[in-house]
Amino acid sequence: MNWDKQILRVFPKKTSYTPEDPLTYYPDGIIQAPMFSLFPTFDEIHISCSFTWDKDYCIKLQEQYQAFTDRPVKVGGPGFVSAAEDFVPGLYLKPNIIFTSRGCNNQCPWCIVPKIEGRLKELPICPGNIIQDNNFLQTSKKHKEKVFEMLRSQRRIQFKGGLQSNLIDDHFVENVRSLKIDELWLACDTDQSLPAFRTACDKLIKGGFNREKIKCYVLIGDDMEANENRLQEVYRMGAMPFAQLRRDFKPFKTEYSMEWKAFTRQWQRPASIKAHMERGTQFRDYST
Repeated sequence: MNWDKQILRVFPKKTSYTPEDPLTYYPDGIIQAPMFSLFPTFDEIHISCSFTWDKDYCIKLQEQYQAFTDRPVKVGGPGFVSAAEDFVPGLYLKPNIIFTSRGCNNQCPWCIVPKIEGRLKELPICPGNIIQDNNFLQTSKKHKEKVFEMLRSQRRIQFKGGLQSNLIDDHFVENVRSLKIDELWLACDTDQSLPAFRTACDKLIKGGFNREKIKCYVLIGDDMEANENRLQEVYRMGAMPFAQLRRDFKPFKTEYSMEWKAFTRQWQRPASIKAHMERGTQFRDYST
Protein backbone atom coordinates (compact mmCIF):
# COMPACT_ATOMS: atom_id res chain seq x y z
CA MET A 1 0.00 0.00 0.00
CA ASN A 2 1.76 3.13 -1.21
CA TRP A 3 -0.17 5.72 0.79
CA ASP A 4 1.22 8.75 2.60
CA LYS A 5 -0.45 7.54 5.80
CA GLN A 6 -1.47 4.19 7.22
CA ILE A 7 -5.26 4.33 7.25
CA LEU A 8 -7.64 1.95 8.98
CA ARG A 9 -10.68 1.89 6.69
CA VAL A 10 -14.07 1.04 8.16
CA PHE A 11 -16.98 -0.06 5.92
CA PRO A 12 -20.54 -0.58 7.25
CA LYS A 13 -20.68 -3.99 5.55
CA LYS A 14 -18.39 -6.19 3.55
CA THR A 15 -19.17 -6.36 -0.17
CA SER A 16 -17.54 -7.85 -3.25
CA TYR A 17 -15.85 -4.48 -3.82
CA THR A 18 -14.44 -3.59 -0.40
CA PRO A 19 -10.76 -4.30 0.39
CA GLU A 20 -9.69 -7.22 2.55
CA ASP A 21 -6.22 -6.20 3.76
CA PRO A 22 -5.33 -6.12 7.50
CA LEU A 23 -6.23 -2.43 7.78
CA THR A 24 -9.93 -2.92 6.99
CA TYR A 25 -12.83 -3.52 9.37
CA TYR A 26 -16.53 -4.31 8.84
CA PRO A 27 -18.65 -3.65 11.96
CA ASP A 28 -21.85 -4.96 10.28
CA GLY A 29 -24.30 -3.23 12.60
CA ILE A 30 -22.07 -3.15 15.68
CA ILE A 31 -21.54 0.30 17.22
CA GLN A 32 -18.97 -0.64 19.85
CA ALA A 33 -15.37 0.24 18.92
CA PRO A 34 -13.12 -2.72 18.13
CA MET A 35 -9.83 -3.43 19.91
CA PHE A 36 -7.62 -1.15 17.86
CA SER A 37 -4.51 -2.91 19.18
CA LEU A 38 -5.45 -5.92 17.03
CA PHE A 39 -4.80 -3.92 13.85
CA PRO A 40 -1.42 -2.94 12.39
CA THR A 41 -0.22 0.53 13.34
CA PHE A 42 -2.35 3.22 11.73
CA ASP A 43 -2.36 7.02 11.57
CA GLU A 44 -6.04 7.69 10.88
CA ILE A 45 -9.43 5.96 10.72
CA HIS A 46 -11.62 6.56 7.68
CA ILE A 47 -15.26 5.45 7.82
CA SER A 48 -16.43 4.99 4.23
CA CYS A 49 -20.16 5.50 3.56
CA SER A 50 -21.49 4.58 0.12
CA PHE A 51 -25.22 5.03 0.73
CA THR A 52 -27.15 7.90 2.29
CA TRP A 53 -29.20 5.53 4.44
CA ASP A 54 -25.99 4.47 6.24
CA LYS A 55 -25.05 8.05 7.21
CA ASP A 56 -26.51 8.02 10.72
CA TYR A 57 -24.85 4.69 11.47
CA CYS A 58 -21.48 5.93 10.21
CA ILE A 59 -21.73 9.10 12.32
CA LYS A 60 -22.41 6.97 15.40
CA LEU A 61 -19.37 4.85 14.54
CA GLN A 62 -17.26 7.99 14.28
CA GLU A 63 -18.41 9.25 17.69
CA GLN A 64 -17.84 5.87 19.33
CA TYR A 65 -14.42 5.26 17.78
CA GLN A 66 -13.13 8.74 18.57
CA ALA A 67 -13.81 8.11 22.26
CA PHE A 68 -11.40 5.15 22.20
CA THR A 69 -8.48 6.45 20.15
CA ASP A 70 -6.39 9.59 19.87
CA ARG A 71 -6.07 9.06 16.11
CA PRO A 72 -8.25 11.22 13.82
CA VAL A 73 -11.51 9.50 12.88
CA LYS A 74 -12.98 10.82 9.62
CA VAL A 75 -16.23 9.94 7.88
CA GLY A 76 -17.05 10.46 4.19
CA GLY A 77 -17.81 8.82 0.89
CA PRO A 78 -20.57 9.04 -1.74
CA GLY A 79 -23.24 8.97 0.96
CA PHE A 80 -21.88 12.27 2.26
CA VAL A 81 -21.36 13.67 -1.25
CA SER A 82 -17.63 13.79 -0.57
CA ALA A 83 -15.50 15.12 -3.41
CA ALA A 84 -13.93 12.40 -5.55
CA GLU A 85 -11.42 14.01 -7.88
CA ASP A 86 -8.67 11.40 -7.84
CA PHE A 87 -8.29 7.68 -7.18
CA VAL A 88 -5.96 5.64 -4.96
CA PRO A 89 -5.97 1.93 -5.87
CA GLY A 90 -6.66 -0.41 -2.97
CA LEU A 91 -7.73 2.33 -0.55
CA TYR A 92 -11.53 2.08 -0.61
CA LEU A 93 -11.88 -0.63 -3.28
CA LYS A 94 -10.10 -3.92 -3.91
CA PRO A 95 -6.79 -3.30 -5.72
CA ASN A 96 -7.99 -4.82 -9.00
CA ILE A 97 -10.98 -2.43 -9.22
CA ILE A 98 -9.88 0.88 -10.69
CA PHE A 99 -11.01 4.25 -12.00
CA THR A 100 -9.10 5.70 -14.96
CA SER A 101 -11.31 8.80 -14.95
CA ARG A 102 -13.68 10.65 -12.65
CA GLY A 103 -16.88 12.50 -13.40
CA CYS A 104 -19.21 12.65 -16.36
CA ASN A 105 -20.16 15.40 -18.80
CA ASN A 106 -23.81 14.32 -18.92
CA GLN A 107 -26.47 15.71 -16.60
CA CYS A 108 -28.88 12.79 -16.22
CA PRO A 109 -31.51 13.80 -13.62
CA TRP A 110 -31.32 10.47 -11.77
CA CYS A 111 -27.51 10.42 -11.45
CA ILE A 112 -25.47 11.93 -8.60
CA VAL A 113 -22.06 11.54 -10.28
CA PRO A 114 -21.79 15.07 -11.78
CA LYS A 115 -22.68 16.56 -8.39
CA ILE A 116 -19.95 14.59 -6.61
CA GLU A 117 -17.25 14.30 -9.26
CA GLY A 118 -17.98 17.14 -11.66
CA ARG A 119 -17.09 17.07 -15.33
CA LEU A 120 -14.97 14.24 -16.71
CA LYS A 121 -11.31 14.22 -15.69
CA GLU A 122 -8.75 11.67 -16.88
CA LEU A 123 -6.55 10.10 -14.20
CA PRO A 124 -3.19 8.31 -14.16
CA ILE A 125 -3.69 4.68 -15.13
CA CYS A 126 -2.91 1.90 -12.67
CA PRO A 127 -3.18 -1.87 -13.25
CA GLY A 128 -6.55 -3.54 -12.72
CA ASN A 129 -9.08 -5.69 -14.54
CA ILE A 130 -12.37 -4.06 -13.46
CA ILE A 131 -12.87 -0.60 -14.95
CA GLN A 132 -15.37 1.31 -12.83
CA ASP A 133 -15.28 4.69 -14.65
CA ASN A 134 -18.66 6.39 -14.69
CA ASN A 135 -18.24 7.22 -18.37
CA PHE A 136 -15.07 5.68 -19.78
CA LEU A 137 -16.15 6.36 -23.37
CA GLN A 138 -16.06 10.13 -22.80
CA THR A 139 -12.29 9.98 -22.29
CA SER A 140 -9.94 10.90 -25.14
CA LYS A 141 -8.76 8.42 -27.74
CA LYS A 142 -5.22 8.72 -26.38
CA HIS A 143 -6.39 7.90 -22.86
CA LYS A 144 -8.43 4.91 -24.06
CA GLU A 145 -5.44 3.51 -25.92
CA LYS A 146 -3.32 3.73 -22.76
CA VAL A 147 -6.01 1.85 -20.85
CA PHE A 148 -6.27 -0.81 -23.56
CA GLU A 149 -2.49 -1.24 -23.45
CA MET A 150 -2.60 -1.76 -19.67
CA LEU A 151 -5.46 -4.26 -20.07
CA ARG A 152 -3.50 -6.46 -22.48
CA SER A 153 -1.79 -8.00 -19.44
CA GLN A 154 -5.08 -8.50 -17.54
CA ARG A 155 -7.61 -11.34 -17.48
CA ARG A 156 -11.35 -11.44 -16.85
CA ILE A 157 -11.69 -7.80 -17.82
CA GLN A 158 -14.93 -6.06 -16.92
CA PHE A 159 -16.13 -2.61 -17.87
CA LYS A 160 -18.60 -2.22 -15.01
CA GLY A 161 -19.30 1.52 -14.88
CA GLY A 162 -21.87 1.51 -17.66
CA LEU A 163 -20.73 2.20 -21.23
CA GLN A 164 -22.66 4.98 -22.97
CA SER A 165 -24.33 3.28 -25.95
CA ASN A 166 -24.08 6.11 -28.46
CA LEU A 167 -20.32 6.40 -27.80
CA ILE A 168 -19.50 2.78 -28.64
CA ASP A 169 -17.59 3.13 -31.91
CA ASP A 170 -15.38 1.00 -34.14
CA HIS A 171 -12.25 2.10 -32.26
CA PHE A 172 -13.63 0.75 -28.98
CA VAL A 173 -14.95 -2.49 -30.50
CA GLU A 174 -11.70 -3.26 -32.33
CA ASN A 175 -9.67 -2.78 -29.16
CA VAL A 176 -11.86 -4.80 -26.80
CA ARG A 177 -11.91 -7.65 -29.32
CA SER A 178 -8.21 -8.15 -28.63
CA LEU A 179 -8.67 -8.27 -24.85
CA LYS A 180 -9.72 -11.06 -22.48
CA ILE A 181 -13.16 -9.55 -21.88
CA ASP A 182 -15.43 -11.08 -19.26
CA GLU A 183 -18.22 -8.48 -19.20
CA LEU A 184 -19.14 -5.26 -21.00
CA TRP A 185 -21.84 -3.33 -19.12
CA LEU A 186 -24.01 -0.84 -20.98
CA ALA A 187 -26.98 1.15 -19.69
CA CYS A 188 -30.52 1.60 -21.01
CA ASP A 189 -32.24 3.93 -18.56
CA THR A 190 -35.12 5.21 -20.71
CA ASP A 191 -37.19 4.09 -23.68
CA GLN A 192 -35.60 6.93 -25.68
CA SER A 193 -32.19 5.27 -25.30
CA LEU A 194 -33.30 2.03 -27.01
CA PRO A 195 -32.32 2.99 -30.61
CA ALA A 196 -28.75 3.88 -29.58
CA PHE A 197 -28.59 0.74 -27.47
CA ARG A 198 -29.63 -1.40 -30.44
CA THR A 199 -26.87 0.14 -32.58
CA ALA A 200 -24.31 -0.50 -29.84
CA CYS A 201 -25.39 -4.12 -29.45
CA ASP A 202 -25.23 -4.67 -33.20
CA LYS A 203 -21.63 -3.39 -33.24
CA LEU A 204 -20.59 -5.55 -30.30
CA ILE A 205 -22.27 -8.67 -31.68
CA LYS A 206 -20.61 -8.08 -35.04
CA GLY A 207 -17.35 -7.78 -33.11
CA GLY A 208 -17.81 -11.28 -31.71
CA PHE A 209 -19.52 -10.67 -28.36
CA ASN A 210 -22.73 -12.34 -27.20
CA ARG A 211 -25.25 -12.12 -24.37
CA GLU A 212 -22.85 -13.89 -22.01
CA LYS A 213 -20.57 -10.86 -22.18
CA ILE A 214 -22.91 -7.98 -23.09
CA LYS A 215 -24.77 -6.89 -19.94
CA CYS A 216 -27.07 -3.95 -19.39
CA TYR A 217 -28.19 -1.91 -16.39
CA VAL A 218 -31.89 -1.09 -16.84
CA LEU A 219 -33.35 1.60 -14.58
CA ILE A 220 -36.85 0.75 -13.36
CA GLY A 221 -39.35 1.78 -10.71
CA ASP A 222 -41.99 3.97 -12.32
CA ASP A 223 -44.19 1.92 -14.70
CA MET A 224 -43.84 -1.84 -14.30
CA GLU A 225 -45.35 -2.79 -17.65
CA ALA A 226 -43.27 -0.23 -19.56
CA ASN A 227 -40.18 -1.26 -17.61
CA GLU A 228 -40.71 -4.92 -18.45
CA ASN A 229 -41.16 -4.08 -22.12
CA ARG A 230 -37.80 -2.27 -22.08
CA LEU A 231 -36.13 -5.16 -20.24
CA GLN A 232 -37.45 -7.57 -22.86
CA GLU A 233 -36.25 -5.33 -25.68
CA VAL A 234 -32.76 -5.27 -24.18
CA TYR A 235 -32.75 -9.08 -24.13
CA ARG A 236 -34.01 -9.34 -27.71
CA MET A 237 -31.26 -6.97 -28.86
CA GLY A 238 -28.64 -9.42 -27.62
CA ALA A 239 -27.77 -8.29 -24.08
CA MET A 240 -28.54 -9.67 -20.62
CA PRO A 241 -30.61 -7.07 -18.70
CA PHE A 242 -30.10 -6.33 -15.03
CA ALA A 243 -32.92 -4.37 -13.40
CA GLN A 244 -32.02 -1.57 -11.00
CA LEU A 245 -34.64 0.19 -8.92
CA ARG A 246 -34.31 3.96 -9.03
CA ARG A 247 -32.95 5.31 -5.74
CA ASP A 248 -33.40 8.94 -4.75
CA PHE A 249 -30.33 10.49 -3.15
CA LYS A 250 -32.02 11.06 0.20
CA PRO A 251 -31.04 10.30 3.82
CA PHE A 252 -33.41 7.33 3.82
CA LYS A 253 -33.63 4.34 1.53
CA THR A 254 -36.40 4.59 -1.09
CA GLU A 255 -39.02 1.98 -0.24
CA TYR A 256 -40.76 -0.11 -2.87
CA SER A 257 -43.62 -2.59 -2.58
CA MET A 258 -43.01 -6.32 -2.28
CA GLU A 259 -44.30 -6.64 -5.84
CA TRP A 260 -41.62 -4.27 -7.15
CA LYS A 261 -38.92 -6.06 -5.16
CA ALA A 262 -39.99 -9.47 -6.48
CA PHE A 263 -40.17 -8.12 -10.02
CA THR A 264 -36.66 -6.69 -9.70
CA ARG A 265 -35.18 -9.94 -8.37
CA GLN A 266 -36.68 -11.85 -11.29
CA TRP A 267 -35.00 -9.46 -13.72
CA GLN A 268 -31.62 -9.88 -12.02
CA ARG A 269 -31.34 -13.65 -12.50
CA PRO A 270 -30.01 -14.67 -15.94
CA ALA A 271 -31.38 -18.22 -15.82
CA SER A 272 -34.87 -17.01 -14.89
CA ILE A 273 -34.77 -14.26 -17.52
CA LYS A 274 -33.69 -16.69 -20.24
CA ALA A 275 -36.42 -19.19 -19.34
CA HIS A 276 -39.17 -16.57 -19.40
CA MET A 277 -37.96 -15.03 -22.65
CA GLU A 278 -37.80 -18.42 -24.34
CA ARG A 279 -41.36 -19.17 -23.22
CA GLY A 280 -42.54 -15.73 -24.32
CA THR A 281 -44.11 -15.01 -20.92
CA GLN A 282 -44.04 -12.03 -18.57
CA PHE A 283 -43.19 -11.95 -14.88
CA ARG A 284 -46.52 -10.30 -14.15
CA ASP A 285 -50.00 -10.55 -15.60
CA TYR A 286 -50.90 -6.99 -16.64
CA SER A 287 -54.38 -7.96 -17.80
CA THR A 288 -55.72 -7.94 -14.23
